[in-house]
Amino acid sequence: MYFVKSFLILARMKWFKRIFISIIVLVLLAAGGFYFWLRGSKPQYTGALEINGIEKKVNVYFDDFGIPHIYAENKHDLYLAFGYLHAQDRLFQMEMMRRAGSGRLSEIIGRPTLKVDKLFKTIGLVEYAKESAIYIESQKGTPMHDDISAYLEGINQFISEGKTPPEFSIIGIEKTPFTVEDMFYITGAMSFNFSQAQRTEPVIDFVQRNYGNQYLHDLGIWHDSTESYIRANHQSDLKNTVKEHQAVIEGGVSSLKQKQEITTALANLMIEIESLLPVAPLEGSNAWVLSGKKTKSGKVLFCNDTHIGYMLPQTWYEAHLNAPDFEMYGHFMAGIPFALVGRNQQLSWGLTMLLNDDMDFYYEQESKENRHSFLSDGQYSLAETSKHVIKIKGEADTTIEVIRTKHGPIINQIFDGMNSAQPISMYWTYTELPNKTIDALYGMNNSSDFESFQKNLPKIHGPGLNVNYGDKQGNVAWWGCAALIHRSDSVNSFTILDGTDSSNDPIGFYPFDVNPKCINPEWGYIYSANDWPQAIEVPSANTTIDTIWYPGYYKPQYRADRIRELIEPKNDWDSESIKAVMNDHTSRSDATLMGLWNDELSKVKLFNDSVVFRQYDELFKWSGEYDPMSPSPTFYNKMLYHYLQMTLEDEMGKDLFQIFLQTHHVQRSHTFLYKREQSLWWDNIKTPEKETRKDIIYNAYCATISDLRKQFGDNPNVWNWRKACSLELRHPLGEVAALKPIFSISAKSVYGGNETILQSGFRLDSTGVYKVFYGSQMRIIADFAHSDSTFNVTPSGNSGHVMSAHYSDQAALYREMKFRPQWMSQARVKQYGSLVITGTKN
Repeated sequence: MYFVKSFLILARMKWFKRIFISIIVLVLLAAGGFYFWLRGSKPQYTGALEINGIEKKVNVYFDDFGIPHIYAENKHDLYLAFGYLHAQDRLFQMEMMRRAGSGRLSEIIGRPTLKVDKLFKTIGLVEYAKESAIYIESQKGTPMHDDISAYLEGINQFISEGKTPPEFSIIGIEKTPFTVEDMFYITGAMSFNFSQAQRTEPVIDFVQRNYGNQYLHDLGIWHDSTESYIRANHQSDLKNTVKEHQAVIEGGVSSLKQKQEITTALANLMIEIESLLPVAPLEGSNAWVLSGKKTKSGKVLFCNDTHIGYMLPQTWYEAHLNAPDFEMYGHFMAGIPFALVGRNQQLSWGLTMLLNDDMDFYYEQESKENRHSFLSDGQYSLAETSKHVIKIKGEADTTIEVIRTKHGPIINQIFDGMNSAQPISMYWTYTELPNKTIDALYGMNNSSDFESFQKNLPKIHGPGLNVNYGDKQGNVAWWGCAALIHRSDSVNSFTILDGTDSSNDPIGFYPFDVNPKCINPEWGYIYSANDWPQAIEVPSANTTIDTIWYPGYYKPQYRADRIRELIEPKNDWDSESIKAVMNDHTSRSDATLMGLWNDELSKVKLFNDSVVFRQYDELFKWSGEYDPMSPSPTFYNKMLYHYLQMTLEDEMGKDLFQIFLQTHHVQRSHTFLYKREQSLWWDNIKTPEKETRKDIIYNAYCATISDLRKQFGDNPNVWNWRKACSLELRHPLGEVAALKPIFSISAKSVYGGNETILQSGFRLDSTGVYKVFYGSQMRIIADFAHSDSTFNVTPSGNSGHVMSAHYSDQAALYREMKFRPQWMSQARVKQYGSLVITGTKN
């Protein structure tokens, strides 16, 4: 009997073992099959390729980092081939961006993205894209139209004939042709994501309505006389005067509490939508261009790094386009045929965000008899209405009604959970003026000198851009490019305005000639780092010149000051030495504020008498360097959170304070606050005592020490920045746990902080765990001393296909602050294997 039982147990074990082995084999076979299926659609970089419509042979050389260097005998073939190659590397990115701008994400994703679709349908991007496409089609027969048509033809050839990217099959996306409209859906979605007003104005509006303008001044809302700015070279002498906007907005039909509820809900909605968008936000950027006065060679040295949200695929696609009498080494956005940042043998240009205030919100008063009528100057006017159908994957379609007042669409009534008793409308410069930005980009891509380049810039109306320029002839220049809204002096555009009073309406737009600019300055260089541009000069009625610090959501001057601090002392810069500036990760302003905190703490007896606190004194001896092994950045940012939270949250409330932490103004506020020892913000209005700056700083210090000891242990030497701050590059499919190891790039430690030149941008919060979500998407150094003395590096790789060798081949270089060459000479690129493209044989 014992033998029989033993035999049965052994038999069962053998069967379990066989089943287990069979499962393992099946899993391995499935994984292997999935792997080979993914590889089956990877891009083609060598060999021969036939594309219908190619007239003459096109040679493409993909360099070590997958950058296509395309040589064609005519521009039609060039842009046709480029469209095809761009699509084989980035079709999924193109698809997601056009769906975002057209309000069609829910069609493939379902209810989670319904709010995104509702918003973009509401703000008029669909109608605006259609109008813009009609204009482009009216240009049929022009070289610009020819280039666009060939590019779209190339994308569509890949859609119909090329291999389907894996994301399309995994998600279940039907491939459909690209159109001119899609270009404007893409630029529209990007433009909205660049704006700051939608998350900032609800906070400022609340503070002004409840506490007044002095509170706003102490947050650094307006330009301060002690603050530096982007220098312009106006003809007249500019006095450092500020037009302050002190108007207190009254009116509307809702109580103050209702206004607070609706504005808080609005800001939270905008932040939620931004988190769902497959479009990376542009958060800042640096650029500087040195004239021959500042370089070893006597030639221009150009530098640009755009600070954009991290995602996979990365934002920019690099390509080098060549045809007779045309060359462009460009950084392209998905679905757009013309480079936004680029260079040729004669000139180079780059971008930073201007961050001018181009969006106004209005409290509207609706008629009790007709919900489609709104009050202005005592008269009700009928609004325009339209209906839009949104398809939702796995559900029935939904229909929304959009109401458009004279200011723009009502944006709160279509969202669940938002109080519709107080309608809020949105005026946005981008959709108010005809879109000529594609014309501008075409002209910039085809320019050969300063004059031909400059004449395109007035066509850029929104979003506002700093265009930074250098050329072979020695010119350096910066232009603030935007249609700047002309508002009444009584209007505080940082708040939500009273829509019933037409004096709050835009008067028009200033002429481009008054925009800030700096051309060949005597000091030998230009720069922009999203800080406040020098005041514009506007002719007034009495023939004098008014100077206006134009309102905007500008970053503090800290990066700009650091750029100047490093550049000024030397006049022998070259492409090697300037790398140290590009990679600089020291914040003098953060170190200065920490020193000021220490000075204030030294006035506190409990701080001076504490033996326990002495072990943390070394943390204050900080140069401001954000090194992964340094504990001081961890300590500083944790204390900064408590410093701001203890100062602001009692007035703002928890919800609005959390929203404020996600605005650009939070970075301007902390130093402005410290400088105002008598500021009303220091007192905690929830307590009977009157707190001071010293009280806040001491309490913040104690809370910081307590938190960091719990988080990392008692030894402050191990509170390293690498433990607190990291960067993960995430692909949309990486949100699925099983696919994350395949499509996303795991978290790694970083150099830099929120306002260092080498930027690692994160949101300050109570957790003390900082997830970097934006930073440099390129680090370009172009030396006109030699066309191949040019360098760059990007966060991941040029291809968006996970099986491409160039999906993440730059990630290690990027983390190590190294660079790779950007080749322009044909002799250099011919060393690589070629892809020969010919027309389809009949």
